[in-house]
Amino acid sequence: MGRKRWMWTGGLGIAALALGIGAWSLQDDIAYGRIATGYAAKQTCSCMHVSGRPLDACLADYPEDARQIRVTATGETVQASVMFGAIKAQAVYEEEFGCRILD
Repeated sequence: MGRKRWMWTGGLGIAALALGIGAWSLQDDIAYGRIATGYAAKQTCSCMHVSGRPLDACLADYPEDARQIRVTATGETVQASVMFGAIKAQAVYEEEFGCRILD
């Protein structure tokens, strides 16, 4: 019984270690995703509501590799997300102030 218990807890320890290493290795990607979604939401909001351009024209301004960011607009709010919505940001247009990122 002792050997089986050790194998079970050892397997869980290895799985936890692998999960930790995976999370640590993604920290730069997560930081980049937060910056990229905030930038995309704010820029698209300003493009649409300050410059008066349609969403499709604003999205065409982004380089090809940035088009993996999903950007949607509802009224005066623009949402941007990556990693299947795990990382996202919102920007809102306010009359007389322009666009700002929401917390």
